[in-house]
Amino acid sequence: MEIFRHLGLDGEMETESASDFDLNAGMLIVDKLIGGKVLARMQEADPARTAKITPCKRLWLTQNMFEPLLRREAHRFGAEQCFGTRVVHYEEQEDGVIVVCQDIQTDKYVKYKTQYLVACDGNRSATRRKECIEWRGPGVFGNNLSINFTANLTPYLGSRAVHGVTYVNNKDVSAGFRLENGGKRGFMIVAKTGTKDDFEPNSITEREAREAFYAASGLDETFPLEIESVSYWTVVALNSERYSSKNGRVFIAGDAAHVMPPTGGMGGNTGIQDAYNLAWKLAYVIDQKASPSLLKSYTIERQAAAEQIMRQAFARLANRVLRDPSIVRDRELPDDTCELGYRYTRGAFVSEKIPSAEPLSGAWEDPHTPGIHIGARLPHVALRDTSRPEVILSTLDLLKRNFVLLVAGELLSWEKAAVAQSVHIDVYKISGDSSRFVDLSGGFKAIYQLGIDEALLIRPDGIVAWRGQATQEQERSTLLKESLEGILGF
Repeated sequence: MEIFRHLGLDGEMETESASDFDLNAGMLIVDKLIGGKVLARMQEADPARTAKITPCKRLWLTQNMFEPLLRREAHRFGAEQCFGTRVVHYEEQEDGVIVVCQDIQTDKYVKYKTQYLVACDGNRSATRRKECIEWRGPGVFGNNLSINFTANLTPYLGSRAVHGVTYVNNKDVSAGFRLENGGKRGFMIVAKTGTKDDFEPNSITEREAREAFYAASGLDETFPLEIESVSYWTVVALNSERYSSKNGRVFIAGDAAHVMPPTGGMGGNTGIQDAYNLAWKLAYVIDQKASPSLLKSYTIERQAAAEQIMRQAFARLANRVLRDPSIVRDRELPDDTCELGYRYTRGAFVSEKIPSAEPLSGAWEDPHTPGIHIGARLPHVALRDTSRPEVILSTLDLLKRNFVLLVAGELLSWEKAAVAQSVHIDVYKISGDSSRFVDLSGGFKAIYQLGIDEALLIRPDGIVAWRGQATQEQERSTLLKESLEGILGF
């Protein structure tokens, strides 16, 4: 949601989510959807606590709610959407990629020449196979099915309509509901019916799908139900060994690069973060603001991050669904940590020794004890913009399309140092009362701890890239130049 706030889409997404769900209701485990006993409650948010670390809310959005918003707004960012079109062939060359597409309706072929190709072609990615990229990870854990249905459950649900996910566990079925439109339609994921816990494609009749719905909902077979579709999918926890072709012009992202169990809802977020990481790097390389070597950091950063997130999703699967104590899994970390606390240990930034708390596990940091860590997300602090005193901003709102330099002391000489660089840098001074951006609560001073001669450089994707100190204007320019060259691969 911080990424979509950056794009100006967070408000509409929040409105859409709130139309169907209570944003703070979390998930429920019951023995029947209608009137069943509550077995457990999970992921119940504490909005006041979350608001201390992010200006955004955690939302529940189904794919049917989420994708239309993206499709409608994508043109604002220069995207051309070609539906009914498939890539039938591509060939990587030394100076670019030849891509052949086919219009499914007309059978017409079109050939393109592009500098780079990004394939988001799903967990069965033909691109991944063509590039001989291997899967690694815990493996495959059975075949589930999804039943999309229309049924007016609203009069029966009561307060249960507002939960983002409701799991059902009883002797006849193990399933989960995602409801839409106040409970008038939705889909049900089925992991088990009776003794059957593996669903090969086309192995369920419509009658069996209806029986699974009735067993999970607690309603009898006289209740009106329309089965729209039944789809089959595999529960998998796997990550690709690399995220690009060996020659570095073809990339994979999203489910093409990593597949994780739906427990925790981490797959979509991780794919969005892949794109956010890669997009600015491609833009800088194509505009000749960075060396092509910068693109190597995409695999370095995202492969390791997705590995850790996939293992957190798998830990939730093992703990909530599989319930097999013999399965080896990572310790389950809090949702806030998984969503906001990952720190890249290697990548496109200038590492240096800085004071930091000991990571929770591997590269994780607790966002509720924030600090400035190279390779980590910029911490949120509330600010007042004196040019618009009625508006409360976040430090994250200072990110646009450029690198950002934050200072707490003298501004002019850092601005001059920034202007002398080969890429545009937005420079901001933040202080208690003597700058345009006012540190409302003292959080910036406490968390960032910037000295009078220090500056903090932030990447366009909000990752802290460098921290440096200099007293002279020329020294500041030189330091900044050397740091940018290291980040951008020159």
